[in-house]
Amino acid sequence: MNNHQAACAFLLFLTGAMIYGVNTLRNSTLGARELAVQAQSEAEMAEQQAQLAQIQLKTLDSKTAELRLVYNEWKPHFESLRTPQDAEQRIAEVIREGNVFLISQKFEAQEIEAGATIADALTADLVVEDDYTKAMNWLGRLEESIPACRITRCDVTRGDRGNDIHLEVRLQIPILKS
Repeated sequence: MNNHQAACAFLLFLTGAMIYGVNTLRNSTLGARELAVQAQSEAEMAEQQAQLAQIQLKTLDSKTAELRLVYNEWKPHFESLRTPQDAEQRIAEVIREGNVFLISQKFEAQEIEAGATIADALTADLVVEDDYTKAMNWLGRLEESIPACRITRCDVTRGDRGNDIHLEVRLQIPILKS
């Protein structure tokens, strides 16, 4: 093989190597381009999902705005009574502030619904006998002082003396979980 043939063989080899290199580079560029297009489409899809989620959030926010306002108004009333002892103490304070004659009181903790936010309640059976006006005003102040309570029974009968009434009240006070 003479120099001329060796140079031609070398040039053919160099041309083949260049073609192979260009082809490899073109294939990797096409792969990278496909990955870029795929990543861009995924990003656009994620952006659309984010916009949809934002719209759903705004819709939910507008639908529940009034409910959240009511919740925020009532939350302090429920949070102040975390244990049955807190509720008993609050009832005792209301009785003391009302200055009514309490004949008997009985407290009992009961389960309302297992696993719920308000799972327990304190049931208070109170028997009061005092002046009609005083006792009825006390009952109203009781509802003002403990707005979360529910009066489940209220029996009013004539008292032993003149203008007195005999008031039997059963209260149910919700106890929030800690």
